[in-house]
Amino acid sequence: MNTKPGYMPGLDFVRVVASVAVVYHHYADWIHLDREQYATANEVNSLLVDTLHLNPTLGFAGVAVFLLISGMVITGASFRESGPEFLARRTVRLVPALWVAVFIAWSMVSSGLLPAALPADFGDLFLNAFLINYLVPETSEVLGIDWTLALQFVFYFYVVATMPLLRRWPWVPQAVAVTLVSVLISVVPPEGGPPFSFLRQVATFLPVLFIGQLIALVRSGRLPMLAGVALGAMQYLLFIRADLTSETWPGNGEAYPRTLAILLIVVLLASRADGKLVRARWVAVASKRTYGLFLLHIPVGIPLRRLITPFTGYWLAMCIAIVVVLIATELMYRFVETPVEQWYRKRTKARSTKPAVGQGNRST
Repeated sequence: MNTKPGYMPGLDFVRVVASVAVVYHHYADWIHLDREQYATANEVNSLLVDTLHLNPTLGFAGVAVFLLISGMVITGASFRESGPEFLARRTVRLVPALWVAVFIAWSMVSSGLLPAALPADFGDLFLNAFLINYLVPETSEVLGIDWTLALQFVFYFYVVATMPLLRRWPWVPQAVAVTLVSVLISVVPPEGGPPFSFLRQVATFLPVLFIGQLIALVRSGRLPMLAGVALGAMQYLLFIRADLTSETWPGNGEAYPRTLAILLIVVLLASRADGKLVRARWVAVASKRTYGLFLLHIPVGIPLRRLITPFTGYWLAMCIAIVVVLIATELMYRFVETPVEQWYRKRTKARSTKPAVGQGNRST
């Protein structure tokens, strides 16, 4: 059982549900492109999409949860870690698994098993591995979904740059962010290719991370409730403004602001939740693997389904692909994410316990 200070077990449960929503969204879109019909979509539409007036196939639902939780968790870490340590921990946690996923996706795109807007060459592998592809025109986006990681790294760098202000006057980085995002929305054209398309993504979705940050600041008592609500309203209005001024970002569908409002309430309630369900072992196990599932469900599942469908039929191929994605996710967690994290912990522990020069033998 996790007993870390500030640990919110309910967020683990919501993170698992959000990962399922992301996979469902992408797979349902592919199924629709293949002009297949299935009962699950009708049930989801009836229970959630139509009732709550959400985007088709729950678009943005999972991503909104991930961004809100990331803003909350990252803000807590920013008060415990130095700037270099903060960036190092995020890099170690995210980048090695990203490299594996990018290599798989690049291989699938190069072989024609995974569609991409542009053909991929070796240079695209490098650009995608370091998330530079979103800044360089005429670059193949082999993974596609990792734009959220690029967005989060923008947030990380901003947190580090404003860390002294955040610790002393928590409202100041938020006020500066509101100004910067507002300017970006005003000056960056809503349509266009890299780097403008990525800057527009940042201007659109960065407020969601800042809303998560505000939740953490208010919960910890570092920011008064009234100030948090006021700044949160500004961030939310910026999200609406970005949505209203572009048909490309946030994308197809009219329910992005509504989805964010609903899931903000869900995350707030989940942050207070506790009990047997949210502390169940399967929730803890699954939540640790959500990142790998997020990265691998497209580059592993979609090509495999396309390969074996002629031999198994569509729906058996889809079931097999999902099982293989879950196996790949487990392998990613055990042989990439966990070993790298353990190596980093051992290195930082050894560095912190290493005696300073001249302090080894002082008994004489």
